[in-house]
Amino acid sequence: MRMMSTASESTESVTHRVAELERQFAELQSDVLRLKPTGKDWRRTVGMMADDEYSRSAAELGRAWRKQANNE
Repeated sequence: MRMMSTASESTESVTHRVAELERQFAELQSDVLRLKPTGKDWRRTVGMMADDEYSRSAAELGRAWRKQANNE
């Protein structure tokens, strides 16, 4: 009889743990769905530089460096 009790207790324990995990998952899912993306993310930032003397100079230095590196 002790085996039956242990199996039953084990099933109840697993059932309780699964229910708790489902509750926590639902809570996390709710939190994630309420998140709003930031106004500016990396896709809007990558590759963007101001059109000024410094950025043009940086671009030219980069071109010169790449040309030299490719020739070596």
